[in-house]
Amino acid sequence: MENLNILQMIVRSEEMLALTPLLREGVTVSLTPGRTLRQSMTEDLGIAPDCVEQRVQTVFLDGSPVDDIDADSAEPGCTLALAGALPGVAGIAMRRNSPVGAFRQGITHCHGEHEHASPVSGSFDVTLKLFNSVALECLGTVLERGVAVRAARLLELLEDPEVLPGATFALGTPPQNVAPLAMPPLDRPALLAALRALPGLIRLVVLPAGACA
Repeated sequence: MENLNILQMIVRSEEMLALTPLLREGVTVSLTPGRTLRQSMTEDLGIAPDCVEQRVQTVFLDGSPVDDIDADSAEPGCTLALAGALPGVAGIAMRRNSPVGAFRQGITHCHGEHEHASPVSGSFDVTLKLFNSVALECLGTVLERGVAVRAARLLELLEDPEVLPGATFALGTPPQNVAPLAMPPLDRPALLAALRALPGLIRLVVLPAGACA
């Protein structure tokens, strides 16, 4: 996510859920090589260890369910999906360490399948998706760490005046994006105009209201 324009939003907690569609659709996050999935969730994404253990019941890597988050790890370019308990018999089968997990052994992600891949230096990017209760509980934490989204998708979301009506915005360009809190504020019409002119991805950092006090 280096050298991306950065958009900082300061959002009231009661408005934060308006951003959940972005996480369901998928955002880009940076992870540190050599970490297990549990470590990536707690150290890179900032999710509390208790939340990872008790709430993140379902984990997918590139569409395959994961059983052992202490043995498996993400790879560059993969899609990591996190969810709470999913409904129905299929949902039970997809859970981590499910008692009926043997019935989906053919699609379970194997942690050794990338062991011959070239080592990665520095951070690497993956697509992150959050669903159901995990999206609700972890949305703010992940967005505060920073994610990359398509500028056109943010524009589509923010063109609705009822979405984040109380938010404040600031937009910076590299290399000034290293200190988002120091960026000058931008009103909503100016932000929409800027997003229309931006191709590709933009780095989004969302802070709770009061963070700058």
